Amino acid sequence: ACGLTLGIALAHGALEEKFSSSYQKDPPKVHAVGVCDSPDYFYAFVAKIADEMGLKLPGDTTTDAFIREHMVAHPGNGLGYARSTQEELDFISDFALETGISLDPVYSGKALYHFVNHVLATDPEKFRNSNILFVHTGGAIGLYDKGNDLISTLQQTAPVERLDIYGKDTNAIDISKKTT
Repeated sequence: ACGLTLGIALAHGALEEKFSSSYQKDPPKVHAVGVCDSPDYFYAFVAKIADEMGLKLPGDTTTDAFIREHMVAHPGNGLGYARSTQEELDFISDFALETGISLDPVYSGKALYHFVNHVLATDPEKFRNSNILFVHTGGAIGLYDKGNDLISTLQQTAPVERLDIYGKDTNAIDISKKTT
């Protein structure tokens, strides 16, 4: 969210265009879902990165005010970092079955769950007729640690087997012995 906020705001001319009289359109608003800390932490962290990058703002605009104008940070930690509720796991499993896109339960899946069920559901009119782009720049590694949690949830809906490509997982299928 940190880099995305700055990048989107700058790419859409938020600094130069906003302060000119010819600017007609508001730049897109970034909605960030933090799965490991509070919204205030993320506002401060993004502002710190911007300051360290040497961001120069016109007039008396503070970095914090600029960030808060272009980003809304939402809480999404649920039970805590890398801890998932059954409802979050069910959402991630249903999303995978419906879209073919696997999200990890540590970052991406948890963030999307909280965005859909808490941000969108709280004020659907705010987002009506809007384009929403969900971007996550990491977290796939969380599938390895939480894979068994997702498999048990997915097995309730469809047959799912974990492949053992290295021959080390005693709970997985050994693909070297699997016949077609």
